[in-house]
Amino acid sequence: MAAETRQDELLAQLKRGATTASPLVAAILGHLGKEIEKGAAPWWKETQKAWKDRRFVGWNEAWMLLLACIHFEALNEADNPLGPYLPSCGGTDEADPTAALVKFLEDPAKSFYENLSEARHWAFFPMRGFLWMMPAAYYFISRKLQFYLVEVDCGAGLNLVTDMLYPVKDFDPTFIATRVGLDPKPLEMPDIMHRRWVTACLMPDDIAGIQMLDRAADAVAEIRREDPSTLQLVPCPAAKAPKFIAKNIPADESDVGLLVMNQGVTSRMGDEDYGSYGKAVAETLAPWEGRGLWVEVEYVRGEMYSTTYQLRVHRIVDGSLCSAVLTTLDFENKRVTDHPEAVAFLGYKPKPLK
Repeated sequence: MAAETRQDELLAQLKRGATTASPLVAAILGHLGKEIEKGAAPWWKETQKAWKDRRFVGWNEAWMLLLACIHFEALNEADNPLGPYLPSCGGTDEADPTAALVKFLEDPAKSFYENLSEARHWAFFPMRGFLWMMPAAYYFISRKLQFYLVEVDCGAGLNLVTDMLYPVKDFDPTFIATRVGLDPKPLEMPDIMHRRWVTACLMPDDIAGIQMLDRAADAVAEIRREDPSTLQLVPCPAAKAPKFIAKNIPADESDVGLLVMNQGVTSRMGDEDYGSYGKAVAETLAPWEGRGLWVEVEYVRGEMYSTTYQLRVHRIVDGSLCSAVLTTLDFENKRVTDHPEAVAFLGYKPKPLK
């Protein structure tokens, strides 16, 4: 992709992102857009160098990474000029942060560009994180079937314990045989730099979200400290995850199932990569027959500037991978739509009312 095309796309994405952002974040995005449009700012030229080998597919992927890198430096530096303007750093969002942002961008730390080049935006949203529990309850627990829970690109593994953080009536966590998180570079919550990064991936004025993140991060750190086998985090990129699962989780136990999930992962894949990934997951599920399930919580594919997540489920039926949408969550319009007819796809039969 030509640099000019990438810049034009990023500018459009920044403008779209600002329309749904808080005043603080909109001000930051607005200034970044002006600087990028001029094209002369040294920080933007260095950013382009950092991104020369990266490919962004999702419409909010690049600018959210850029925002996270700025936020991380503010969290990491006691004298960062943005600190007084960011609630996450103990500041207030009542004043315009533009002047402080200009000062920061004049001479960012080396880690700013390193993260732009190598880091991956990973955000914890409890409302999204616990959605795997619904298909798990329908497909496994209703049949009294234990299952392995595996998340691809799990980040810190926080989604894997949402059932423990937010208990739901009739959801029995003892049916989970083990929890495994796969990620190119797993984030360990006792590591202060990893902890700051997952905080930086939330909006700097989302104090409620940061508090929920802190609770989840503390819980994961404690769980792994007490018994690392309860939640296993393994270095493994998404493209290799299906083969890793097939090799390391045996399908020959007839009394155990497999749930593979991804959240905010395949939205970052182009159509060709997504097709290859889906084919590999289908091959992994095939030996599990009626005991394997692939769950996705992803943006609507093909929808420009999508702010709607779909809870998609896939399973092998008569040798082929078949799919259904259980729920859609329109965050911009604050609307949740369930698709009850899709529940039958999972073989779940509600008990008749007495």
